[in-house]
Amino acid sequence: MDAIRLANLTKKYGPVLAVENLSLAVPAGSMFGFLGPNGSGKSTTIGCMTGLLDPSAGEIELLGERFTANHSDLKRRIGVMPENLGLFEPLYAHEFLSFIGRMFGLDEATTRTRVGELLQALELTDSSKTLSEYSTGMRKRVAFAASVIHSPEILFLDEPFESIDPAGVALMKQWLRRFTEQGRTVFITSHVLETVERLCTRAAIVTRPGKLVWQGDISTFPIQYDGREFPALEPLFLHLTGERYADLKWL
Repeated sequence: MDAIRLANLTKKYGPVLAVENLSLAVPAGSMFGFLGPNGSGKSTTIGCMTGLLDPSAGEIELLGERFTANHSDLKRRIGVMPENLGLFEPLYAHEFLSFIGRMFGLDEATTRTRVGELLQALELTDSSKTLSEYSTGMRKRVAFAASVIHSPEILFLDEPFESIDPAGVALMKQWLRRFTEQGRTVFITSHVLETVERLCTRAAIVTRPGKLVWQGDISTFPIQYDGREFPALEPLFLHLTGERYADLKWL
């Protein structure tokens, strides 16, 4: 069964095309990497799949159901950590997470227990600071906690590890692996290709403007493609996206 299916997803901002006829299938229980250069529509795609943005055309199916921004029941079954985090920064961490838990329908006792456990595990127990006083890495930890507090069936993570220290990243990876072992699905974007290669089992690569150029199994390398053998994800990514930068001889 596919947890996520996209059929000809398109998103335009006025005359600007951000995502172009994107079709994807993400198997349930997989850790799926969604990769592309800056400006290739990754965050826009996640926005469309989570109801943060309205697609211009195409269809989105999550957990076997047609998804629209008004599908409240289906939204309760997904979690999202957006690139801009979406925190209410005047609040304290426990206040924000309590609000998120109740918004997703958790009862008061369950919310209180999970908030306490998340704050402890992610080292966010300092109750003297509001979210606006937290470092970037701490705010990202809070956003991650908010995305998992209701134990969703699909988890969308947009650059989740950026600015988080190695211990925090290791803990998050451990949780994500357990998440997929339970049959749930992770859809993740990251510019750190080595992390995606080690963490994910499948991936898709898009180029500007949000156009799919490859999707497949990345659990074993080397990968044969286009008559060539690619020993790792990075050379495959560079080949498919055509990313080339001029060399500066004076550096």
